[in-house]
Amino acid sequence: MDVISDLAESIVTTRYENLPRQAVKIAREFIVDTIGVGIAGSGSAGNNAIIELLHEWGGQPESTVFVHGIRLPAPEAAFANSLLIHSADYDDTDDRTATHTNVCALPAALALAEKLHCDGKAVITAVALGVDLTCRLALASNLFHGWHNTSTVGIFGAAAAAGKTLGLDRIQMVNALGIAYSQAAGNRQGREDGAMTKRLQPAFATRAGVVAALLAQRGVTGARNVIQGQWGLFRLYRDYRRKYEPDQWAALLRDGLGTRFEGVNLSAKPYPCVRCAHAPIDGALELAAKHDLNPEKVMEVIVGTNERVLDTAGKPFAIRTDPEVDAKFSIPYVVAVALSKRKVTLADFKEEAIRTPALAALAAKVKVVLDPEFRGSRSVVGPVKVKVKMSDGRELATRVELARGHLQNPMNERDFANKFRECVMQSAIPIAEQKIERLLRLLNRLEEIADVGEVIQLTA
Repeated sequence: MDVISDLAESIVTTRYENLPRQAVKIAREFIVDTIGVGIAGSGSAGNNAIIELLHEWGGQPESTVFVHGIRLPAPEAAFANSLLIHSADYDDTDDRTATHTNVCALPAALALAEKLHCDGKAVITAVALGVDLTCRLALASNLFHGWHNTSTVGIFGAAAAAGKTLGLDRIQMVNALGIAYSQAAGNRQGREDGAMTKRLQPAFATRAGVVAALLAQRGVTGARNVIQGQWGLFRLYRDYRRKYEPDQWAALLRDGLGTRFEGVNLSAKPYPCVRCAHAPIDGALELAAKHDLNPEKVMEVIVGTNERVLDTAGKPFAIRTDPEVDAKFSIPYVVAVALSKRKVTLADFKEEAIRTPALAALAAKVKVVLDPEFRGSRSVVGPVKVKVKMSDGRELATRVELARGHLQNPMNERDFANKFRECVMQSAIPIAEQKIERLLRLLNRLEEIADVGEVIQLTA
């Protein structure tokens, strides 16, 4: 029997009361963080056109879109909110696989929970299960590196969260995951080309996951052997340069199933850009503060890292069709920001800031190179080396072992609260401070809320 049956059984039978306290705590923290990030994403260039198109299409007013306050059919609201969440590139990451998780699971659960008037415990449970499945698949599937993990496996997390919210039985859940598999996609080319599709791919996956669950509820069937089958995920999507070990990978999926929830291993982002740029930012901030650096006196900056980081964000900074995407995926740009401003915030990724001549000049002095010590490493969170050469001949250097936000270098409660408030201040439509504070209070006791619609409607 395909391992998907065991996964579906666990999703269907797990109740809020079965979740370990730590799993509930972390799920709630990231629900708060992710909603804040979604509010911030409303200010990203280009998103208004997409939201307006969804509004034009209309449909049943079932679920709320963050900030804009419009109500759309649940799949479309889930699509819109996922788009907003991923736009700021400030959402959670599983550092082991560089996969974002709540961006698919949370909007899928929220859209249906609002429609069905579910309570907060139901949302926490659905999200914890959707995130757990996403993480497990990303860890076990050995996907070819050209896939965009967040979308390719995130669709299963969205379907699981949506199906749990709908109350699907085991057979329906297997079908929902099978229907989701028929749509599993997402690749790295959008990121490579600096296109908005980078933020759209998780949204496509989220909507598809919600639709999959709704179809399964109505008796539509999907493939049943979607993981270990002849053309299942393990075989079809795998990296062919690596050994094919389906039994071992299936064992990873089953390990601790229903008792260990992988959401507890997520990292929060302290900076709104690609995760692999965080360790270089940490190094640049450390040097700028320790030596009181004058950015005008910087002659050259060298960031030493591994091939994966170099390939993802190490190219010389250049503005193409979407300045925000170009900046968020550029180590030279974010290091320049860190050295010159001694912080990296959402405001630094607005087009007017990105086009600042002084920042462009400093970014041109930043070189990202392969350090022989890190050759072959797949880590996106360090170690990295940062060296700054000054005009007076000094060479200042530091080494960052683990980026801030990692489980072993975590953000604290104050960091999370400050991040949330920073995010809501970037809302495309201002939200009253009183409403923001009420939203934060309700989210922090989400398990006590009888109808999550009360919470979601405060985001607009």
